[in-house]
Parts: sequence; C-alpha cells; structure tokens
Amino acid sequence: MKRLLLFGLLWMLAACDSGGGQISIPVQHWNDVDVRIETHPNPPLPGMSDVVVIATGPRGRPVSDLTIYLRGDETLPWVQAIQDGFIGVYRRAVDLGNGNKAVIRVKIQQGEREKILEFPVTLSVD
Repeated sequence: MKRLLLFGLLWMLAACDSGGGQISIPVQHWNDVDVRIETHPNPPLPGMSDVVVIATGPRGRPVSDLTIYLRGDETLPWVQAIQDGFIGVYRRAVDLGNGNKAVIRVKIQQGEREKILEFPVTLSVD
C-alpha cells in the first residue's frame, strides 16, 4: 500500500511539471557549423535578455575561431558576444525590444566569410 501511495505522489508531481514553458529554438546551419541559441530567461522577456550562441562543427566539436555579433532589432547597433573559453560558446545581453515577438540576429564572421542568421522568438509577456 505504501508503494502505491508513493507511486501516486510521484506521478502527481510529474504531472504538475509543465516544462516551465521553455521554448526550443531550431538549430541553423552555416557552412559546416551548426548554430544554436539559448536565451536566459527562457522564454525571453521584452527588453534585455542574455543570448547564448553555441557553435559546433563536424562530430559536435566546438567551433572557437568565430567572431559573433548580436542584435535584436535592425535599428540597433551590433554588439560583440564574448567567447566563453574555447568551447564554441558565445554570450551577450541583447535588447529584444518591447512587444511579444522578436528576431535575434546573429552575425557570424570566420576569416573573410560572414553570414547573418535570424532566429524568431516569442517573448514572454506576463
């Protein structure tokens, strides 16, 4: 009987977890680099949110020879992301504007090559 009660409590706790409403942003590709972004908080809020760019190459190896710039609105200047070690992770706080939707723009430079990727996100407006 105790096992059944314990199982029931665990099942109810698992059912209460809604996943926190977190969003998953699809990976984009440039040359042989997979580019994934995360926001903190997740989902992002209007105004400033931390954006983390994760760059991986073949076999999931980190790509650390990139220069990454970010912006949330085409009218704002690009801000350079700071590389977190040599593990293919770059981060920076970005102004995502006000409203309920934004586009996080990621400018990637590798040597003479350059690409701008756009990641649409829905902002959390409580």
